[in-house]
Amino acid sequence: MTNEAKTKLEEIISDFAPGKFIHFFRAKSRQFRELKENLPYYNDDDFAKGQKLGEIKFSGGDALIVCAFAAQKPLSERSGKKAQYEKAKKILKDQQIYTAGIFIFYDAEGNFRFSLIYPEYKENSKKWSNFRRFTYFVSTDPVVTNKTFKQRIGEGDFATLEKVKEAFAIGPVTDLFYKEFFVEYDKLIQAVMKVNKITEEKARDFVLLFAIRIIFLGFIQKKKWLGDNEKFIQHFFAAYRTTGQKDKFYENWLSILFFEALNHKFSPRNHLPAPFNDALRLAPYLNGGLFKEKKEFDEQGWWIPDKEISDFFDFLFSHSFTIEESSLTDAELQLNPEFLGIIFERLVNKADGAVYTPRTEVDLMCRLSLVQWLVKNLDLPITKTNLYELFFREGEAEEDQKYGSFSPREAKEILAKLESLSICDPAVGSGAFLVGMMQVLDEVEEVLRPIARLSSVNIFERKKQIIAQSLYGVEVKEWAVWICQLRLWLSLFVEAPDDMRYSPTAILPSLEFKIRQGDSLVQKIGSKAFPVTGHANVSRSVKDKVTKLKNLKTEYFYNKASVDEWEIKKRELAIYEEILDAEIAEKQEAIFKLKHQKRSETASLAGIEETKPKQSSMDFDKERIAELEKQIEELQEQKASIRQDKPLIWNIEFAEIFVEKEGFDIVIGNPPYVRQEDIADPQNKIKDKKEYKACLQEMARLDFPEEFPAKKKIDAKSDLYTYFYIRALRLLNPRGIHTFICSNSWLDVGYGVWLQEFLLNRCPVEFIIDNHAKRSFEAADVNTIISIIHAPRKKVDPQHPVKFVAFKKPFEEAVYTENLLAIEDADKIISNKTFRVYPVTVKELKETGTEYESEEKKKLGAGKYEGDKWGGKYLRAPDIFFTILEKGKEYIDAFDNYFIGERYLNTGGADGFFILTNVSPQNKEYFNVVNEKVLNNKTGPFSGIIEKEFLKKLIKDQTKQDKKIEIEKADAWCLVIDDNQQNKKIKKYIEWGERQGYNQRSVTINQHPWFKPTNQMKNGAEVLLPRSFNDTFVTYFNPQKHLSLRFYRLHPKKNLTRELTAFLNSTLFWFLFESLGNKNQGQGVLDFYMEDFLKMKIPIVLKTESKRTFDKIKNRQINTIYDECGIDPESKTPIEEQEPNPLPDRAELDKIVFDALGLTKDERKEVYRAVCRLVWNRISKARSV
Repeated sequence: MTNEAKTKLEEIISDFAPGKFIHFFRAKSRQFRELKENLPYYNDDDFAKGQKLGEIKFSGGDALIVCAFAAQKPLSERSGKKAQYEKAKKILKDQQIYTAGIFIFYDAEGNFRFSLIYPEYKENSKKWSNFRRFTYFVSTDPVVTNKTFKQRIGEGDFATLEKVKEAFAIGPVTDLFYKEFFVEYDKLIQAVMKVNKITEEKARDFVLLFAIRIIFLGFIQKKKWLGDNEKFIQHFFAAYRTTGQKDKFYENWLSILFFEALNHKFSPRNHLPAPFNDALRLAPYLNGGLFKEKKEFDEQGWWIPDKEISDFFDFLFSHSFTIEESSLTDAELQLNPEFLGIIFERLVNKADGAVYTPRTEVDLMCRLSLVQWLVKNLDLPITKTNLYELFFREGEAEEDQKYGSFSPREAKEILAKLESLSICDPAVGSGAFLVGMMQVLDEVEEVLRPIARLSSVNIFERKKQIIAQSLYGVEVKEWAVWICQLRLWLSLFVEAPDDMRYSPTAILPSLEFKIRQGDSLVQKIGSKAFPVTGHANVSRSVKDKVTKLKNLKTEYFYNKASVDEWEIKKRELAIYEEILDAEIAEKQEAIFKLKHQKRSETASLAGIEETKPKQSSMDFDKERIAELEKQIEELQEQKASIRQDKPLIWNIEFAEIFVEKEGFDIVIGNPPYVRQEDIADPQNKIKDKKEYKACLQEMARLDFPEEFPAKKKIDAKSDLYTYFYIRALRLLNPRGIHTFICSNSWLDVGYGVWLQEFLLNRCPVEFIIDNHAKRSFEAADVNTIISIIHAPRKKVDPQHPVKFVAFKKPFEEAVYTENLLAIEDADKIISNKTFRVYPVTVKELKETGTEYESEEKKKLGAGKYEGDKWGGKYLRAPDIFFTILEKGKEYIDAFDNYFIGERYLNTGGADGFFILTNVSPQNKEYFNVVNEKVLNNKTGPFSGIIEKEFLKKLIKDQTKQDKKIEIEKADAWCLVIDDNQQNKKIKKYIEWGERQGYNQRSVTINQHPWFKPTNQMKNGAEVLLPRSFNDTFVTYFNPQKHLSLRFYRLHPKKNLTRELTAFLNSTLFWFLFESLGNKNQGQGVLDFYMEDFLKMKIPIVLKTESKRTFDKIKNRQINTIYDECGIDPESKTPIEEQEPNPLPDRAELDKIVFDALGLTKDERKEVYRAVCRLVWNRISKARSV
């Protein structure tokens, strides 16, 4: 049926008639029913010939209507969009039996817009909360291939409404373009390397710059700003090909367009045809930096062969461009500016831990940040209710929108505050957050200007002013800076009025001082590090120079500066040097006073304040002088270093921010997620990974020396994003707001402890937000949270409430004013069908995460913060979790009091040598061994004899299928070789392993001898805990103590093995474990670390009678948690309303535990429901992307 549907689609495009869609939908879906009906009551001045073509009724109750309308005017990507949307929404509202509609709007030429539109409901209401539209624009122009539309709609599955939505989803469209783009991009790189004889890195950057420029030109020609021609570039290339020249297009034609025509420097060329000379003479004056010649690329004589340019053009222009920005509720499935941001970020950041943040999350974070910042910084008493109404929606209908209630004076103040904002993304990527902020600020300004009785400003100028006044970013790679600039330019350019095309002044702003290149985290020259400092008390002279510098940068932004980029950078440097000189002079003066004046026992100078009652003033002065001299030496080293291979230094690059404001107002972003073993210098200046990680720790200590003195441990396992938290908080001014979307692992894992403690001590956390219904990132394979945190202060109020918010619906269905206000005002737990908010004071969080060596130390408050499971407890755990902790408090203990834990067996890539499966006994002393795990082709498999003494039984793959608790037999062997292998048969096997290269693997290369057995090869454990879980939970009993490959090993400290294993297989344990385990892995896997398990404090119920019950359950197959508990997660009846029916032996085991805790009948049922809900949510959330 797919081929038939595609054929019908081709016929519609080539010879349009609305009735032909009936044949298409018949071929597409067996459930389609023709219901041809005229809709004259929907016709108006914009649309005529309204028809209902039919409907699709899906199983499960969903129904989709198909309608067609003739547009009274010619269609384009932009024309009539709002009217079409309103028409479709009215039909869906009038005919409420349909949950979605496909609407076809066509013109006399046969061009049509093919839109899927569907509503979403507000909670507990049949009232629309929102509509969403996804559209393909299909053109009859023979040059336009419409291939994305043909592929996604022609080949898409219409069996269910969800699958119809998938055919209109931007993700697969992005995937299709990205796949094709990467092929052409790689071909260009290879060709450029070959013809220019340059490195792959240089070729990649050169090609990326070429691609960015060409794509931008695609948008320019879409507006017909190049020769009034939507296909100017294609025609330009075609004209070149008629000349018969070879491989001269880039040098003799394209370079003239790039660097002359678009910079108003063009003079006609004899080799160019007259129409193109005329078009280039009238080309828009873009400037902005994108088409300025870059010395390191454009002045090297590099070029691109015609063949690769032709192939790239064929690919690129087979896709449709649109100059429409998509919104949260209205997406164009063509090459729009946001679409390109996604593409490029995927391309350039795929190996760097960064991922593109979805538009919904970006919008939510921008709005929440702005509300929180205004609450702190407004002078007038404007209520939170009004601010939330201004920034967030109340529903779909226009009549529902309140926009707040403001007087002209209040509106003016909000506008004035927003105009003064400074916003920075320290890992800016393709600029998603800067663009998001620009769009939200522009929207709010449009609402408030009439209220404030201010004249309107066109959207192009508004957005340009927002970029100029408020937006900043840093990226470590130069090409990433280009991409961010491109994204900002595109967002601006699409709003440019047509009369700007002939502007004698540059249209695009210059962004060199808005988006800076450099490492946001490490600023070092040699051994000298540069911390971020606020410069609150600088001289009037410095402040005047900073004001002039700021004005100069503004002039440069608007292309009106009298000096070039290099001169401005020199002035930045000079100001920083003057600040350092002033600080040195201040400290020298303090030393002079100490040496020549008597002081009291309390000293206060140079920002140092301390009282030392038992110390003489002379000794005290000596210490102070030594400290000041050390500080002067540091400042002098900084001054001497900054002109040598200067890195990005925040206080230099953004001097106007740190001198005038002491930092940024809002720092927002999505920092890269890079596991500790992969952290390396992104600029490759520091070659040693360990040295770079040491630099990260050094910068954290410099940023907050009181919190991270030398003796304070910063966990070496920390992910890179944790350092971004520290740096981003340091970049804020005292009234600033920090907002990140980030991996949720720091909430629960060991390396998050130091970050938790820092926040509790210094930075009030406002919100930590999770979404149980939908994972934010598909590509990242990670679960995330959004955190909103206030700027650091000396001490956090112990009573400050941290609000942990878990949304139970996707953000787009839940983020409405009434919900956000309820969350904002919550002083106790609130839980409904849309969200749960759990307020916890800083004092409570500290107390639950602090451990004390003794009761005496507890009374004195002398404990150590060891961390707590913030994510497990406050975001994921249901209410029954806290009931269990309360009723079972007498049983609460940590597993490290019962077990010695041991990590899993890890050979570092040498499993093929140590782990054997093809083993058979020859006699009492020897085994026949065959090993076909060949690493190279120089030697074949091993076949020979090995002494029995060197082989131990091992559990390898058996538990993948066999889910019995008790392991009765092993399914493999482990090689355990001591040093005594001379004159033994094993020697030949060792020699074979060396020829294979097994002695060079990550573990063996550091061992002497290389085949030396690790501790995990010597002894097995009685209790085996898998390293991760899906929906089946088993803790294995290994009475024969076989070695094991993929398990944490638990060695009981007491003779309670069966009681412990029984408890570790109870439903209560799995519920608690599910609540507290790490959910940051992909595919919905529940993961954890051994140390986290051992420190887990929960009720541990060990009863002698459980041994008898354990013996009943240990030899049967353990099923999924749903089957074990008697819950059907796919039933139409919600899990919370089902009657659990656990398997009899499980119910018997659980009863012993439940009785000990004194749980009621209803509470026991709630445990079964809760564990099934948690598991189902975890796995469903992973599948949601």
